[in-house]
Amino acid sequence: MKPALNLVLCGRRGAGKTSAAEAILGQTELHSVSSSSECVKHQGEVRGRQVSLVELPALYGKPQEEVMEESLRCISLCDPEGVHAFILVLPVGPLTDDDKGELKTIQNSFSSRINDFTMILFTVESDPAAAAVVDFIRKNRDIQELLQSCGGRSVVFNVKDKQQISELLDAVDKMRHNKDTTCCYTTETFAHAQIEKIIQLQSLNSELMDLKTKTKGSL
Repeated sequence: MKPALNLVLCGRRGAGKTSAAEAILGQTELHSVSSSSECVKHQGEVRGRQVSLVELPALYGKPQEEVMEESLRCISLCDPEGVHAFILVLPVGPLTDDDKGELKTIQNSFSSRINDFTMILFTVESDPAAAAVVDFIRKNRDIQELLQSCGGRSVVFNVKDKQQISELLDAVDKMRHNKDTTCCYTTETFAHAQIEKIIQLQSLNSELMDLKTKTKGSL
């Protein structure tokens, strides 16, 4: 029996997070996160192991307080061990403004630490190995920059192909074993990320105050 996995599915509204969850767990008619403004947790046995999937609702455009509440809630749903991997669900195609806004919001909320735990799940309804799909991902600048930020970890996934489930889980296991950092993103990791943001903000405010003082002195 392989160890249990705690995964968080994230991405913009309409990215296909629920469809991906249904495919991974082999379940249908799961409660969709799109009909709720809160995280939704699904559980099941996949290839002989327990898998927990937390769907994070789209955060882009929401008030900052709500963004922080949902971010913390999604990690808390994976307590006590924490999140083993954040799976960013992206349909194969050019990044939309909502995609870019969602990515920026996630980065701001969880900090750059999330990059060590992120894998991209490119979803297609055709052959994942098709030349057109492979060429698009390889040649699109936005996609390549995104891949670079999370160590190039990705899987091209047809939600109708059950054989790919093992490939996805193996990719997550490989990511966990190759990391030099801690094996999970925990509530403690999240707390440290917020403290770092406060320190950076205080430092910036201090620099601005010094600049104002110098400016006044020179007048």
